[in-house]
Amino acid sequence: MIIRNIDSTEIDLLAKLAANQVSFKDMYLSWLNDGITKLEWCFIAEDNNEFVGRIIYGVFDDELEILDINIQHINNDDIGHELLYESLKKMRSKGFAKVGCNLYSDKDNFQKYVEMLINQGFVITQKKKSFVWERSSYQCTMQHNTEVGGGRLSFRSLRELGSYECYIDAIRQVTVGTLDKDDIECIKEYGDEQAAAKYFNQLKDIDFNNDWWKLAYSHDEFIGLVIPQRFNDTVGAINYIGVVPEKRGNGYVNDLLVEGVRILSENNIKKVIADIDEENYPLENALYKNGFKLDCSMLVLKLN
Repeated sequence: MIIRNIDSTEIDLLAKLAANQVSFKDMYLSWLNDGITKLEWCFIAEDNNEFVGRIIYGVFDDELEILDINIQHINNDDIGHELLYESLKKMRSKGFAKVGCNLYSDKDNFQKYVEMLINQGFVITQKKKSFVWERSSYQCTMQHNTEVGGGRLSFRSLRELGSYECYIDAIRQVTVGTLDKDDIECIKEYGDEQAAAKYFNQLKDIDFNNDWWKLAYSHDEFIGLVIPQRFNDTVGAINYIGVVPEKRGNGYVNDLLVEGVRILSENNIKKVIADIDEENYPLENALYKNGFKLDCSMLVLKLN
């Protein structure tokens, strides 16, 4: 078995490992075009001229992440172990000290991948719940929550704000007292201001439309923010949402969710994902109230 990188002529062969080849190829090409990954960050296991596994790494704000794992014969421990070991060794030789990975429980052989990562030294740092909203629920959700909220918030986009620094400070404010374990650890490591800047840059690397990134106000008083983002032509996410501590408990998160879903839906996004810490019960309740359904669980694993 050979562990190597692919070249530009082998992307179709790489895609054959995916259940939906067209969707995977589109996603992989978008990662390449956006600079999130590179051909030399994509590793394959090749046996008798056949691709039997792949691991793709990507970078968001200088943080290395495993974007995709797919082992064709997952019960053959040697394939996964060797592919992960060799690829990690090469990526760390490039200067990446830490590696993260998000694994969703709806992935085939989920537990096998978890075991594979843990055997290489990864630890589970956070457990999340993944919620999904789909277009069919939009009309009812919007009508109900527009009536409840009564349009009590006004919104300004990042473009209108005209300042990255002001938006980063807004992220800092809504992250105070966060229930997200990963955010708590990031603040402990970097401090609240630098952590907010890292969140901003990581999100900017995923998808950046400064007309979509919104700050919310009530009579010019800052209330919170919502960042809806596009993953592909039909799938998006509410990737950051928060209310300042002194305004929590007033249902403003519902207004923010409605605004985020409205933006995505009106831009032809049919499926919206929201991943939250498993103990973030206030946001969980708000997601249910606004037409989201629990889809699966998710583990955040990290290697230091």
